[in-house]
Amino acid sequence: MDSYKIIDADAHMCEPPSIWSERLDSKYRDRSPRLVKDYHGQKGEFFIVETEVVRVAGAFATGKVFDEKAMQLGLEDALPGGWDPAARLKDMELDGIESAVLYTTFGFSLFRIEEAEFQEACFRAYNDWLAEFVSYAPKKFAGLALIPLYRPEIGVLELERCAKLGLKGGVIWAVPPEDQPYYRPQYDRLWAAAQDLNMPLSLHLATGRRDTLSEADKARLYTRFVARAFDVQDTLLTIIFGGVLERFPRLKVVSAENDIAWVPFLFQRADKYWRRWSKGYTMELSLKPSEYFARQVYATFIDDPLGVKTYSNVTGGATNFMWSTDYPHQAATWPHSQDFSREHFASVPEPDRRKMLRDNAAQLYGFEN
Repeated sequence: MDSYKIIDADAHMCEPPSIWSERLDSKYRDRSPRLVKDYHGQKGEFFIVETEVVRVAGAFATGKVFDEKAMQLGLEDALPGGWDPAARLKDMELDGIESAVLYTTFGFSLFRIEEAEFQEACFRAYNDWLAEFVSYAPKKFAGLALIPLYRPEIGVLELERCAKLGLKGGVIWAVPPEDQPYYRPQYDRLWAAAQDLNMPLSLHLATGRRDTLSEADKARLYTRFVARAFDVQDTLLTIIFGGVLERFPRLKVVSAENDIAWVPFLFQRADKYWRRWSKGYTMELSLKPSEYFARQVYATFIDDPLGVKTYSNVTGGATNFMWSTDYPHQAATWPHSQDFSREHFASVPEPDRRKMLRDNAAQLYGFEN
């Protein structure tokens, strides 16, 4: 099995809350996202934004068992590579990672802010900070901006601004408001800008507009952890059947951290209903759903043995899938990503292995390959 450095398709920041307390306009300072210890008697550290309360320990507990002790960790226990680019490069070298696509961590909670202008301000503050981080080593990092969509015209301007800052893509709601599905014309300027700027748009786990988790209801907590992937499946089908990928054939969409084993089943089913019903319920689609997926959709995964066994049942095969380490989160494979990937991909033919471990991400985000 050939050995080479990996391009990490879904790594994360561990952004300091001072981003918002220092960068937000004065009128929002008293509402700045912040860290609170032992919130309402719960042991540990929590990220608070408006009514959203998220335990932070899992955001950086890489290599640790997520037990009661780990749940009480604070930001001071995190790997500095979450916010220090020099430290990040050292951790990547140790892990055999050549380049990394950088997603937010705490910023996922910002997608559930209900007030458009406040969300836009919080997103801008993060995007500015991320652009500064990426500028330290622009050939090693592909930063993904947070794109606000309560007012899609503002989202377009932010995507354009972030492209000029050197960021390489955007993160949007995995689930938009129910009365504003993504096939509505109000988003067309966004899709057009994303394809013209070559900025892939990601649907990442935990960016659903109302995807709130509560530790008080364990059954619901576990259910949401599992069902988040279903949200993205629904959104992808809506985008495809709504004609978005037909109208914007160079737009690239990424399902991030939602695994891949579901893809063959979902698109076999989508093709079946398209074949059975397309003569009656006419839609102006020139391709089968699976063909749109093959042409324009990517999906990242970490630990998905069933996906590795079944990926070849998808139109396009390995071309649409990208592996990630999830650094520095609790699920991360750091600092053993090379060993993990060799074991995880042991049954995969070398050309497909290379595509999923580096070539697809290199092509999508413009890394040298």
